[in-house]
Amino acid sequence: MSWLVLSHQGGRSSDPCEAMVADLLARGWRKAPAPYGLAALVRGPNPPPITAIPGFRGTGAVLVGELFDAAAAQAGEGVTIAASQLAEALEADPQAACRVLARQAFGDYALVVRRQGESGPMAFSEPLGGLPCFGWIRDGVTIIGPAPPDGLAAPLGVSVDWPVLAALMADRRRSGGAPPLDGVTWIEPGTCRWGRGLSDVSRLWSPAEAARPQNRRPDLAALRRVVDGTVAALALGQERILCEISGGLDSAIVATSLRAQGRAPDLALNFYRGQAEADERVYAQAAAERAGAPLRCVERPLLAFEEETLLAGAAAFRPNFEILDADFDRLALEVIGEVGAQAVFTGHGGDVVFYQLSAAELGVDLLTGAPCRGARLARLAEVARRTRRSVWSLAAQAITGRPGRRVAELMAAQPVLAPDKPAGPPHPWMAQTRGLSAAKRAQIAGLAVSQGLSATTLRGQAARLRHPLFAQPVVEACLAIPPTLLSQGEGERSFARAAFAERLPPSIVARRSKGDISVFLGRSLAANTPMLRGFLLDGRLVAEGIIDRADLDAILSPEVLIFRDVAGEILAAIVLEAFVRYWEARGEAASDAPAAGVLEPSAPSTA
Repeated sequence: MSWLVLSHQGGRSSDPCEAMVADLLARGWRKAPAPYGLAALVRGPNPPPITAIPGFRGTGAVLVGELFDAAAAQAGEGVTIAASQLAEALEADPQAACRVLARQAFGDYALVVRRQGESGPMAFSEPLGGLPCFGWIRDGVTIIGPAPPDGLAAPLGVSVDWPVLAALMADRRRSGGAPPLDGVTWIEPGTCRWGRGLSDVSRLWSPAEAARPQNRRPDLAALRRVVDGTVAALALGQERILCEISGGLDSAIVATSLRAQGRAPDLALNFYRGQAEADERVYAQAAAERAGAPLRCVERPLLAFEEETLLAGAAAFRPNFEILDADFDRLALEVIGEVGAQAVFTGHGGDVVFYQLSAAELGVDLLTGAPCRGARLARLAEVARRTRRSVWSLAAQAITGRPGRRVAELMAAQPVLAPDKPAGPPHPWMAQTRGLSAAKRAQIAGLAVSQGLSATTLRGQAARLRHPLFAQPVVEACLAIPPTLLSQGEGERSFARAAFAERLPPSIVARRSKGDISVFLGRSLAANTPMLRGFLLDGRLVAEGIIDRADLDAILSPEVLIFRDVAGEILAAIVLEAFVRYWEARGEAASDAPAAGVLEPSAPSTA
């Protein structure tokens, strides 16, 4: 909740907007530059930069965040784009200007444009959702921001969308889609919204478009260049850099790329756990040495859940799964303060972008003619070994479009708490994947889930979180590579391994497994059993029939939580329970408060 942009409707009094601004200033917000008709405010120690773009013929805009040159990143260079360059294009045609941005720029940004004589503003959210955007209308004022403020600018009439929430509980892979709320409008990544209630929408970018056509002869050097250029851009202006190094491939690529750009991290940070399978310090140390950075290793205690902390972290328009790990946030925040870091680089997103995903779809792609290196039958046999399935089973899936019944039963993680809930709306990106291969569709589905990287955290409020492998130039480069080339053989992410092999420690290049935290999660849940029983058994999810109380009661015991694989469902239930309680409490508080004006209805959340 670090920024807001307000716009009053043309032809109406600006008094409500001015009252909201005054109320926000009294609550600790600070004014940022904005042209006539718009108001921008920020709060907290490290809000995104705000740039006013004044117009000459009644058009004004506010850019939230930073713009970098995509072509320069593809060439291996980091170059910024000045927001002032947008003024003329925005005057001529705001949507066309945003379309150009979607293709020629990247970064975590949002753009709000107001044109004289129009009923409301236009808002554009950058293609990968690095700066979440939501909109609502109150007293004739359109407010755009990532999270709900308190006071006169707060959204009213917001309620939980129970069918969407039920679908999310049944399938956590939907967490990147439309939030389970009515009464607030999600400005989807890569889209412009405008008009009454922001109900008009134009989609300017989708991963499916970037995936067509496929580059059948990708270049290892080109992948190195685009990663290096993206890292260089995101490091611009950051005097001190902290880099998370897990011990895996993706974070090692980012750390060594920083060094290759002459910006070796000031400190590398590794979190480890007491179980041997969750301790990757040996690999992290090797990566840190290659990155030229000192390594700080911090042991993680078991997760501890407190109702007050969960509800405080749930103050968002989307369920925030980051609230589950308050200790990680706190410990990272301490190190950020010690180092004085302005930016924290991570390898998040690399598992999807470089393709550490289901190998079964790779087999389907191979059988339906996707390009591969070497003999197709040999590649198919490797996929069969990775999946522990026969070639005949993969062939049957390629023909029917789905795995056989016995394979599906063995592979599927059958929900325990919400097994019979209907599917909810898909992410908008998935509606445009017709004609793409099975493995490419799986990659795009993974990208949709990865939007959780932009959730609000304490460490993200103290320093800029940089996820270069989930930045648009790298994502587009890998979307254009057939999955059968990104991840071939008996290992995964093989293309990225080969591209960065000379920089990385041999131990990480050769590594085929990663740390396992399942034991850590089971022990954490078992240690929190009394709290979980009190929080969930008589909670709102049970009351609404989202989860069955008897089923929940049966698994909320230390023995079951340690030895049965139910961590994913329990963690989702915690997050969604906190989300529901937060929003219902806001609704009750709003109904008890004196009337502050008439709410104009905004468009409902859309998929």
